[in-house]
Amino acid sequence: MVYGDETLYTRMSESVFKTIEKNQIFLSFLGKVTLDNPPPLGFFKQFLVEQDGENKDSFDIKSRAIRPLVDAARILSLHHNLRVNNTIARYEKLMEIEPQNRDLFESCANAFKILLQFRTSQGLANNDNGKFVDINSLNKADRLKLKSCFKPIKNVQEAIKLRFRTSQIPQI
Repeated sequence: MVYGDETLYTRMSESVFKTIEKNQIFLSFLGKVTLDNPPPLGFFKQFLVEQDGENKDSFDIKSRAIRPLVDAARILSLHHNLRVNNTIARYEKLMEIEPQNRDLFESCANAFKILLQFRTSQGLANNDNGKFVDINSLNKADRLKLKSCFKPIKNVQEAIKLRFRTSQIPQI
């Protein structure tokens, strides 16, 4: 839903899509940035947690899990010229457009929903925004459920890496 002058939104949206159509390299650069947040598991499948500060030993669910799924849906939607402004709706539309990747997009949408549930429950439990999850406060089943959300992140990032040839983009 857009509030305000809808024609401004429409003109801006059209301008963005026309610019992308003329400059496909933009999607490669955007894809490279999308890969800045890899799946949040270390070598031995342990959670990557904050090392210092007030959130030390907590997991940043927003930056390390939710944002990569949002970014992936956004870049793939731009690639297909989709005018959808909701992450789950984007994945649903991508399932239609790319039936060969339906399982990937469905797993991303499901992971996104689960991650939002985790963030909401953490926020309610801690009376905050739920951005940081104290891994030690989760039971084993919840830790496993949370870890299961990371495979779709890895898979969709690999797809972006290949599709947009991000390895060919120079370091900025």
